[in-house]
Amino acid sequence: MKHILFIFLLLPSLSWADCILKQELHGQRHFICQASGTSKAIHVLDLQGGFGETAYYHGYFLRNEIEQGVLKGVQTRADQAFGELSGKEREQVMLIKRCVMDNYRTSVSDDFKSGLQNLYKGLKDAGSPVDWKTFEETNYMVEFSIFTDAMQRQLSENPRKGKIQVFASCAPYFIGHSLLKPFKILAKGLRSIKMGCTGISASASGSKDGALVHGRNFDTGLLGFYEPEQVVVINRQRNGITSVGLGSAGLHYAGGISGFNNYGLSVSLHELQTEGTKIRYESGTSDIAPYLLHSIIMKAHTLDEAISMIKTRKGFGAWTFFISDSKTDEVASIELSGNTVVVARRAKNKFLGQSNHFLGDATSQEGYEYSLNKTLETRARLAHVSRTLQEDWGHIDYQWVINRLSGHQDELVGPRSFGRTTTKVYTAATHVMVPGRQEWWMSLPETYPTNRSHFVGFRLSQGATPVEIIGVTKAWEDPNKTRWYDSMSSYIRAYLSNENDSKTIAGIDRTLGLLENAARTAEESQVYEFPYHFMWARIKVYRAARLIMQGQKEMAYQDLVEAQEKFAEISTKVSSTLHPYEQFQLNLWNFRAETLKPRAKQNKSFQGSAQVRAQQVILNLIQQYPRQSELYDLQWSLGESAQLYIVLDAEIRLGTVE
Repeated sequence: MKHILFIFLLLPSLSWADCILKQELHGQRHFICQASGTSKAIHVLDLQGGFGETAYYHGYFLRNEIEQGVLKGVQTRADQAFGELSGKEREQVMLIKRCVMDNYRTSVSDDFKSGLQNLYKGLKDAGSPVDWKTFEETNYMVEFSIFTDAMQRQLSENPRKGKIQVFASCAPYFIGHSLLKPFKILAKGLRSIKMGCTGISASASGSKDGALVHGRNFDTGLLGFYEPEQVVVINRQRNGITSVGLGSAGLHYAGGISGFNNYGLSVSLHELQTEGTKIRYESGTSDIAPYLLHSIIMKAHTLDEAISMIKTRKGFGAWTFFISDSKTDEVASIELSGNTVVVARRAKNKFLGQSNHFLGDATSQEGYEYSLNKTLETRARLAHVSRTLQEDWGHIDYQWVINRLSGHQDELVGPRSFGRTTTKVYTAATHVMVPGRQEWWMSLPETYPTNRSHFVGFRLSQGATPVEIIGVTKAWEDPNKTRWYDSMSSYIRAYLSNENDSKTIAGIDRTLGLLENAARTAEESQVYEFPYHFMWARIKVYRAARLIMQGQKEMAYQDLVEAQEKFAEISTKVSSTLHPYEQFQLNLWNFRAETLKPRAKQNKSFQGSAQVRAQQVILNLIQQYPRQSELYDLQWSLGESAQLYIVLDAEIRLGTVE
């Protein structure tokens, strides 16, 4: 490839211009766009043609960004997950993985394959050393993560059914019988690449400026990899459709996150969990969900056409396609569980919220959440956006949606930093689209939380530059709680620290130090933040367990004493504001801490009372949520006198605050 136009300008020179052409090749253009007063730029790819034919330029223009972005993120998280398996376990799982990937590869469309191949060719022509196998599997990994979750669920609840499902599709690859443990380990590790999100769609009839608005948070364990290099992909096609996809370097099917087209369709994709996964279709008859959603904004003119495409193509995992049509002022939530497709909700001249659990009858039978806190938080987010949309109906606009998606209100207990709030620890991007005006607003990753950064407004253009910047804004914050908002950055960094190193004492201490800083900072705004204090104490118990394994029992004992002092402090300060499940967690970890102490130093009376209180709460919760399998595991664990290995094996969930 020759005749490339390179224009190199340092970002400070952008103060006099919004968008600067950086590279051009064969009429395909790569711009850098930055608004005055902001510290981060956005890549804009202005491409002539469809998905497959333009993917090459995405790879060629953004080689460095792709290598350090989602490609590296997915591979890093996958390597971490597979690295937790023993040699024999890895051998078993790798054979099944090969089977599943082969089935995906057979099932997907030639257009999708062409896009992958062309993106890879662009990367290689730009000098990338990445190998094809790694690159290709990365693009299927999010679907594979849903499959592993489903397998561990089925193997836990019905081992025979789970083994039959694997054997039916993977008999030539199948070895061994002990699959539950490796799938549990793998599912836990691969959850970090999932896509949990909150969505809002409000019709023009409910807005204060007469325009339908569609917004979403993109929440992902790929925080740190996704947000640094955000990309707008514009495809101007010969079929008359111009699509705009909002994503990150390497996500050349960017509409799989958020996007819209010039026919007024706007879309966002939301991931769920299902036992009804499917891994194979007839050759070329299906597609991975992110690409299927991207193809909608490239091919569909109406909401009905979009729904028809989903019903025809179906899919592999558990997803909701959240789609608005500004032409008819309609919105629909189309749920997919393997080959089951349900239009779960559809509204005209109204509003819908979206989170991460199934609502359709058929899909709900197959859906589940991996923990009670996940069950609570997805329903709390949906309840919060639905209630506030109803209350503020007639006054909705892009700024309202930005404020709501950037909020810190837990619908169950009130103001909170993180947990059941719309802003998640791992919110990597926030997008708000006004498709009827061909406008959108994007958060910049200038700080954590990412939606505390500036939001830049863009409008699609036909001029010398593909977009024009129409404004800069920020989400509303309570001016009396500035240091509370500041504290959230430290908590997110604690989450990232734990993701990167939760096994060594040095890594644990880095996480604890960040949590201490978060708590101190919040208290400068007179806020005693439950997530910060509870997670500090809970990780202290884990640290003690690691020290016990190293023979450092006196140091472990000191950690346990400090953890229990913190649990007592939490109960004194905020007990009345806690949800029953949070009360349970306090009692559970108090009980576990006491059992880890040397026998001579244990308070049997305290241990027994904490155990009884926890058992009483868990019984009530099981009655309310009988399908939540984690509750039965927790109930069983309370009956065990030896808690060391239970503590060591328990997942540390800073994202949902346990």
